[in-house]
Amino acid sequence: MRLLNNKQGLRRSQFAKELKGADLEKVLLVPIDVSKTLQKSMILNYFGEVIESPFSFMVNRTGMKLLIEKIENARNTLQADRVFVGIEATGHYYEDIVRILIDAGYSVHIINPVSTHEERKQHLTYTKTDDIDLYLIAEALIGCKATNAKLSKGVYKQLQNLTRARRSEINKRSRIKVEIRTIHDQIWREYQGFSILENNKVKTRKIFSDFWGKASLYLLNHFPHASQILELGELGLHRLSKEHNLKIRKSTIDKLLYAASESVSKPREQLSSELFLLKQKLKDYERHTQTIKSYELEIERIFVETDGLLLLTAPGIGLITAAEIYCEMGDLSQFTSASQLIKKAGTNPVIKQSGPEEGYYGRISKQGNANLRRAIYNAGRTLSVHNEVLKPFYTRLKEKGKSAGKIYIAMGNKFIKIAFAMLKNQKPFECNDPSFNYKQEISKKLTLPLSA
Repeated sequence: MRLLNNKQGLRRSQFAKELKGADLEKVLLVPIDVSKTLQKSMILNYFGEVIESPFSFMVNRTGMKLLIEKIENARNTLQADRVFVGIEATGHYYEDIVRILIDAGYSVHIINPVSTHEERKQHLTYTKTDDIDLYLIAEALIGCKATNAKLSKGVYKQLQNLTRARRSEINKRSRIKVEIRTIHDQIWREYQGFSILENNKVKTRKIFSDFWGKASLYLLNHFPHASQILELGELGLHRLSKEHNLKIRKSTIDKLLYAASESVSKPREQLSSELFLLKQKLKDYERHTQTIKSYELEIERIFVETDGLLLLTAPGIGLITAAEIYCEMGDLSQFTSASQLIKKAGTNPVIKQSGPEEGYYGRISKQGNANLRRAIYNAGRTLSVHNEVLKPFYTRLKEKGKSAGKIYIAMGNKFIKIAFAMLKNQKPFECNDPSFNYKQEISKKLTLPLSA
């Protein structure tokens, strides 16, 4: 078995390293098929001969004791030198098993369910049972298609939980936003923008530059219908703006009154259900917004105590993006190069080449950590706009005709290489501007005071 660190990242090499020099007659494989309640396992030797027939166990003290006893009995019977556990990553249900077995001193390797699916296709095995899955997990392990078990822990795990929960809330709020726009369209469609004819061309004018800004949300909550705006009039809108610090400009008031006067909405009394739903959805929106803010404060509280703070010295990298990249990369001691991190994220371009012809870079592989991949893309997008040091790289790619998406991925990958070096060497982002102040760059991205 070859070691493929340079071309394949850490995946497919760890098992080969541990197996090197072993007497294959004395190697045990323990595949584990995971589910929510009942787990299944068996024990084989390296050549696929069954040492312990498939058995079930639960993830509790009794069940884990049973699993370990069976492994040790098989080890003694075979006088095995090495034991390798292969476990399929199923939701979060596999994590406790991995942790317990690692603490017990076993070599545990995590297998992506896609790998066992590919094994099933290669064997033309379309029947799916737990017993067959165990054999496929063992095959995937022997084929070096697993990663060594490196579960996130400590601050990495804490930040993962919080950043992923925040992302979930963002997604929920996004769905609420769509629902609010849809409902309010039925109440007063011109509020989101009205059309005018100018030089025989239809142009759309927005009333508010930010539909989700303070002023817009206040009116949606208290005066969602066109007739209510007309009742207020210009003086009433000015008074509201002053009393509630809404900062509504005169041009915005003029557009509001014009849109209200041109509205063909139904009367308010015919829109009672829509108005009720709008009010409830706005409450949901506010609840999600407050939850997101609380997550962000907790993320900041934990993040400022880590060396990940170095990432904030890079212009264009905000707190959340830095925290996501830091926790999804995890402990860097298990990586020897930034290229392995890029492959972990699945943002590595797939090379297409055959025969004497020169190869070309296709789409990114998307085989890896989707959360890290998203963070890399977001980092690349903001760096393309806000980081003057990396702007030349962005310009070169744009001049070559690369699409925006490809540029953002390339820029994000470049930052991963920079971040890897920053964290490994414990050095801030290198900026040629002598007036650049690292502490100020970090402080402006935080809400909590930064200790010296």
